[in-house]
Amino acid sequence: MYIITLSYFGKRYHGWQIQNNANTVQAELHKALFRIFKKNTPHPAGCSRTDTAVHALHYVATVSKIRDIPPENLKRGLNSLLPTDIRVKNIEVQDGFVDARRLVFGKHYRYLVFADRVISPFMHDLMWHSAYPLDVSAMQQATHHFVGKHDFATFQASGTDITYTVRSIYHTSVTQVGQYILLDWVGDGFLKHQVRTMSGLLVAVGRGKISPDDVPAIIEAKNRDAAAETLPGKGLYLHTLFRKDGEAEMYTPPKSFQEMVW
Repeated sequence: MYIITLSYFGKRYHGWQIQNNANTVQAELHKALFRIFKKNTPHPAGCSRTDTAVHALHYVATVSKIRDIPPENLKRGLNSLLPTDIRVKNIEVQDGFVDARRLVFGKHYRYLVFADRVISPFMHDLMWHSAYPLDVSAMQQATHHFVGKHDFATFQASGTDITYTVRSIYHTSVTQVGQYILLDWVGDGFLKHQVRTMSGLLVAVGRGKISPDDVPAIIEAKNRDAAAETLPGKGLYLHTLFRKDGEAEMYTPPKSFQEMVW
């Protein structure tokens, strides 16, 4: 099989997974693979679903090796066929077939917030804008309550069919870099909308609507109505995937974000 590592800018896409009457990253990758492999090309298996407009700096997909094409040649071919907002960064070859989800042992998501009265039009699709000042110190206090193994049902999107909602978060942080605020979440996995809803709760803390001390009760409520607003997808990045067991627990997110544009 081929293990395809890619990045994508999510503005034009309704996430990774193929949907009827919606443009998705999986559909675009499948179309490019089909043009190379021709008939009997399966849909690539992705390591994670992502929401509408969410970006991915590091994403992994797997597909059966229909034709024996050297990885570098396949990489060049795919990048020549894919839209420019999806780029293949690396391709590996492995015997057999493994669903991409089984290759990932943890994830780092980063949510970007721009906190100032006016945001540049060039940044509008890259981060969420808070025109109100945010108390970063209070947000940092609140993050500690998320660390550990918890039932995160409070932060799961309504209407999903996932019944086991316990996840482990290894690291959370809030870092201010000038007018930019970085919300980092590292864990073994996340529920649908979980990171965006937890980030929304931190913003509510930053605006003084919720006390940091209220967070444990909100988690324990296991009720979506207890959570704050879900922030939009455009500020969220799947930043790093961990391919080795135990790697996520030892990881510390970078304190800057300029290297995200490679």
